[in-house]
Amino acid sequence: MSRLKKETISGVKWGMLQKFTLQPLQLFYGMVLARLITPTEMGIVGLTAIFFAVANQLASAGFGVALIRKQDRTDEDVNTMFWFNLVMSLVMGLLLFLLAPWFASFYNQPELLLLTQVSAVMMFLNSCASVHWTLYQCRRDFKTPAIVNTITAIAGMPVCLVLAWMGWGVWALMWQNVVSSVLNLVIVWYISPWKPRFLFSGQSFISLFSFGAKLAYGGILHILYREIRTFIIGKFYSPAQLGLYTRGVHVTNMLPSTISSVLGGVLYPVLATVQDDNERLIPAYRMYIRISTLVIAWICMWLLAMGKPVVELLYGSDWLGCAVFLRVIALGVAVDHISSINLSLLMVKGKANLMLGLEIVKKIISLSLLLFAATISVEAICWAAVLYTHIAIIFNTYFVGRITGLTWWKQQKDYMPYVIYAAISCAPAWLCTLTDWHFVLQLVVGGSSAFLLYFGGLHLLCDSAYKELYSMLRQKSVGRWLPPLRERP
Repeated sequence: MSRLKKETISGVKWGMLQKFTLQPLQLFYGMVLARLITPTEMGIVGLTAIFFAVANQLASAGFGVALIRKQDRTDEDVNTMFWFNLVMSLVMGLLLFLLAPWFASFYNQPELLLLTQVSAVMMFLNSCASVHWTLYQCRRDFKTPAIVNTITAIAGMPVCLVLAWMGWGVWALMWQNVVSSVLNLVIVWYISPWKPRFLFSGQSFISLFSFGAKLAYGGILHILYREIRTFIIGKFYSPAQLGLYTRGVHVTNMLPSTISSVLGGVLYPVLATVQDDNERLIPAYRMYIRISTLVIAWICMWLLAMGKPVVELLYGSDWLGCAVFLRVIALGVAVDHISSINLSLLMVKGKANLMLGLEIVKKIISLSLLLFAATISVEAICWAAVLYTHIAIIFNTYFVGRITGLTWWKQQKDYMPYVIYAAISCAPAWLCTLTDWHFVLQLVVGGSSAFLLYFGGLHLLCDSAYKELYSMLRQKSVGRWLPPLRERP
């Protein structure tokens, strides 16, 4: 087995172990929490998300990505990144702390004053651990972060549930973040072999900043695109609508984002080591596109078909309003990872200037669509996001094609058959929701039929990406019970 494949399988294994250890717990946790916290309270938490996301991006300045890509990194590089991030996080955190009264007044939500101030302090504390985790990625040690992040995430859940049960509302969510973040910081400083020193190199700063800053600017544009929807919904509609929207986004992204984040966290550090070897790089990326789409497309099409019974099972009838948003968002999430994979390829190739230019053009388009949709409804905002997702894919794949030969049409042939087949296989599941059956029966029958039609068909056809995924599972203990896959005659 090649080194690339071994490192990728190892990274995916530990990433999936973390996610799929947490997913059942988070699912149960979310089901209970949704019955203790109202959509309005959930919406209040997201009102300042755009400001903190931009501040974090400015504080990091893309240094983490630049450090991972740099194969001859030095201790001066690492310490320069640490002190820059620390100072910038302090400045950004202090600015947000001082702006807290304005946020509370702007949204007419007095609770935002103290919530924003506590979040600003937590932003600074989180920056104290960012370099340590970046170094684990540089070493391609995916096991340690997976274990630590699982432990710290679980630790905050009971705190939140107890406080929510006691009627603390949004503060239950805040204290969950505080407990998890502080514990994460303490553990990583204790176990990490790297400790900061008072070193700062102007040469290292210029080297990292020249590459990372362009990515950071592009990242800010992407954050503005992603979070401005919550800003507009929270300001011009209502916190309740924002709560339903964010819950719909959360349900739709729960599993697809898990797969994308695990692959993304593994792909970049692993494939950065072969950034100049297209013969190894491009086939690997094409296989990642097919494997990720194979799974993500089916999940999204199933959610689109069965949005209402899924929401009713998870969160109860008070949250059924988010099913409308969930179904629309699923159409974009089904293919959004294609853009992420293409941007990863541009990063590996060091095309920071191109990425920044692309982000500027794409975000002008997205903002135009969003402003038009915002005058109509929250559902229209969701449709605008779906349209933008497909436009972004066209832009990203076009330039990747010019650089690597991996054209838009080649990528379409790699992933669109899975999207189409997933939609067809989930059609019977959608028909189940039109009956007067109990929602649990709809989920059982619809889920079973969609799963068997889709994965059973791929198994019989001996699809190449399915075979690769199947073989990866069989190589690990979690999938050793699977029988050998017979070749198609």
